[in-house]
Amino acid sequence: MNNSKLVFGTIDDPVKAAAINAQIEAGRRNADWLAHHWVRFLPQARGKFVVVAAQEGHIAESAEEAWAWAATAHPEDNGAIVQYVRLEQGPRIYANRR
Repeated sequence: MNNSKLVFGTIDDPVKAAAINAQIEAGRRNADWLAHHWVRFLPQARGKFVVVAAQEGHIAESAEEAWAWAATAHPEDNGAIVQYVRLEQGPRIYANRR
């Protein structure tokens, strides 16, 4: 079991806060780009990882490979995102089993 602790705090340094906000915005731009370009990745991305950095996408075999591509192709983008694409199509159904 993971013994990590959740710590809350306040960031009073405006430079640090600006850097954090810039990273969040970069991640939001990448997520928006992916939302508008999903069709470019399907169906070949099923069972693989899609990575987006600097509004450019790539398909990788593993999460490690995806992060490595982002770091190499766009080292300036600290808002890269990686998402696994399920093999199964259609909705997920969650139900109680007794």
